[in-house]
Amino acid sequence: MEKNGYVAVVGGINMDIQGKAFGSFVNADSNPGESCMSPGGVGRNIAENLVRLGVRVELVTVLGDDTLSAELAKSCGKLGIGIRGALRLSSTPASQYICLLEGGTEHPGRLVGAVAAMDAFDKLTPDRLEERSGLLDGACLVYADANLPEASLAWLAERYGRGKPAPVLGRAKPYFALDPVSAAKAPRAASIAGALDFVKPNRVEAGILSGVGISSRADLARAASALRAKGSADVFISLGSEGLYYEGMGPNGELVRGLVHQPALPVVNVSGAGDAAGAALAWGFMLDLPIAERAAMAVSASALAASATETVSPETCAARLRELAKGVAHEQVS
Repeated sequence: MEKNGYVAVVGGINMDIQGKAFGSFVNADSNPGESCMSPGGVGRNIAENLVRLGVRVELVTVLGDDTLSAELAKSCGKLGIGIRGALRLSSTPASQYICLLEGGTEHPGRLVGAVAAMDAFDKLTPDRLEERSGLLDGACLVYADANLPEASLAWLAERYGRGKPAPVLGRAKPYFALDPVSAAKAPRAASIAGALDFVKPNRVEAGILSGVGISSRADLARAASALRAKGSADVFISLGSEGLYYEGMGPNGELVRGLVHQPALPVVNVSGAGDAAGAALAWGFMLDLPIAERAAMAVSASALAASATETVSPETCAARLRELAKGVAHEQVS
């Protein structure tokens, strides 16, 4: 793999508006708490985590023309996230993600509910991606999230999916990966589930992509095997606080599967944990790390993100993840 290349992240950017109750959250009532606003979005969060891990990133996303959109663009510039491939829309507000988090001591930081106002991403159509094909073709990895329309995900899979020829003669084809985003958006990616070099769904999303419902440990292997039978290479199923299940091929072509558990760090805010894990998987993939090591880096990144007030932990860096990964518990799965 071209280790000095860049990753093209194709996906969401929005302003996160987060409210956290001081105590246990009470439904259908006004909960005393605190709030904050910061740049977010699955694609943007993955991009920031990758930049903090020393990876060059181009973010193909959608920006409006309001004050919040300007703040998002400014934030990307400060971090070093390239946005020359962003689609800029006039008379369009920035996308927003509004989430509520649990307080108290029993489940601190747990997501209670959220609303994602991401309609602007319907405009990132296949013809808009075609206009940006030069930028995408030059990447070593194209990492998409399911905020994109189904037709756009299909366009990416047709151009960059596993087994497809290189779109540019004489240039290596980018690898292709996916984050399903949510149970509501994962169905958009069901038709391309066999085109992926790696994919990181949670339990529910894995069930949607694979067609295998997950209610037990044995179902994890069945769902991952179903995804791999469709053509996906490496499958990582997030189990939240229970860790990460992984399945793929080892260096000698042998089947490798297992479960890694998160290092013990305090939980403050889980909203960016999955995005951090996805970025760590991409980073490990670019370094050609064995699948178990990539999984360990992913749960380390997830735990680090969940321990921070910010959506992306300012502590994220290669050295910190390597340090945390040393303490990750590995469990073999037959």
